[in-house]
Amino acid sequence: MKSVKIRAILVGKSLIKNPWGEKVVKLEFVEERELPTPVVVQPPGSELAKEVMPIINQIMRSMPLLSQGRASMPRLTLYLTEEEWDRLLEKPEIGEEVLIEIKGKSISIGKS
Repeated sequence: MKSVKIRAILVGKSLIKNPWGEKVVKLEFVEERELPTPVVVQPPGSELAKEVMPIINQIMRSMPLLSQGRASMPRLTLYLTEEEWDRLLEKPEIGEEVLIEIKGKSISIGKS
């Protein structure tokens, strides 16, 4: 049976209350991916493109999300009761990369 593997980073860990008033730990995992670089097609000898490209490059560098060259995409939000959280031997920390594997009806989360 094939599985789906996702490398994700823990970006949020918070203690919240569920609708029954119980405290639960909310874990938010995102996947970071490289952003594609812009592609500009210019006809041979196009003077306008030669003049505009430096301006476009400067604008792209000034945009914080694009200048990093990476984007985050939410992949998994997990809610654990305090009891479940306490039973974990290794608790993930913010910024830590984990491997999420989905195989059939089973999901596992471990160190990548």
